[in-house]
Amino acid sequence: MRLIPLYLHLILLTLGNAFLLTLVAVYLSAQGTPAAQIGLVGSAFYLGMLGASFFADHFIQRLGHIRALVCCCLVLGVAAWALTWTNLLPVWLLLRMLAGMAAAIGFVAVESWVLGASPLNKRSFAMARYMLIYYFSYGISQLFIDWVPTLGATGFMVATGLCFLSMLPLYWAKQPDLHTQSATEMAVMPTARADRTLGLVGCLVAGMLLGTLSSLMPIQLEQLALGEEVGLYMAWLILCGMAFQLPNGVLADTFGKRIMMVVQTAMVAVGCVILWEYDSKSAQLIAFALLGGGGFTLYPTTMSYACGKMQGRALVKMAQKLMFTYSIGSLTGPMIAGIMLERQQGGLFLFVMLLVSGWAVGLLMMRLLADKPVGTTI
Repeated sequence: MRLIPLYLHLILLTLGNAFLLTLVAVYLSAQGTPAAQIGLVGSAFYLGMLGASFFADHFIQRLGHIRALVCCCLVLGVAAWALTWTNLLPVWLLLRMLAGMAAAIGFVAVESWVLGASPLNKRSFAMARYMLIYYFSYGISQLFIDWVPTLGATGFMVATGLCFLSMLPLYWAKQPDLHTQSATEMAVMPTARADRTLGLVGCLVAGMLLGTLSSLMPIQLEQLALGEEVGLYMAWLILCGMAFQLPNGVLADTFGKRIMMVVQTAMVAVGCVILWEYDSKSAQLIAFALLGGGGFTLYPTTMSYACGKMQGRALVKMAQKLMFTYSIGSLTGPMIAGIMLERQQGGLFLFVMLLVSGWAVGLLMMRLLADKPVGTTI
């Protein structure tokens, strides 16, 4: 119950910010802006997220979680509103970069809050619930493209209003006390370096995977002569990702997060193989269910694994590092996959299979080396 105001804030802010992400591309395309410039504006947002990952923890530590989130809402709202003032590309790049910084700080604040306020044995479930709310809000926000006029300033004002409105639930939120720990938790506070490293690499893989699926899967579907059903398949992909969030959280807390990483990796790999080998509608739906269920749950699982039993400032700093690696993956994954997609028809599936194969080898090496007793020397 104590996280309800935070979740309401997340819903409203995601509705505004995610709608704006799509609106910017649609608006610029309608204005006749070259595709290269549209891509540049889109990249500016993620570049801002990457830049903010260097100082997000200091910002949150100085202001506190609630004030930091209020500042993020203000910056996102003003940056959205200011887009209606001019069409100059350098100004748009600057505004989108500022918006990316605010969004990154907001993600670090919310995720560290959710993890810190949850019992240690239920952190995977808490992250699953957070991701479910986020993806649901993200999906609903895309419907605004059909409901709100996109040619004038109306859409930008709607996004601005939602960003400002998201500050209201924070009035009833209580500043999280992330330093409260039991004696048992204090005794097991340190997280092994190998576990932190595995979690960071997992977030990098998750960023590469989700960035690729989100940006290039529609192009891959068009190459497979499924261009008329792109919306259906993408909606099914996200829906399956949402549906598996809560079961994944429960299973991760019950059987272990590393086991679920193996399961997720296998799901993504099998989904790609099915898409590569079979053309039937039923096989494609099963493949997309596996891709969505495995791909969209990898990030929350690796994040809760990397944070381990951290609390307080250490938790915020780790969330910042995870955001950094995820942003790197989101930027590099689509670039590499795009090159492979240009060279052969199934390039996206090949990239994903190579990616998850490398990740599977990393999990295996962790099992064989990090968990093996060192022994004693006489």
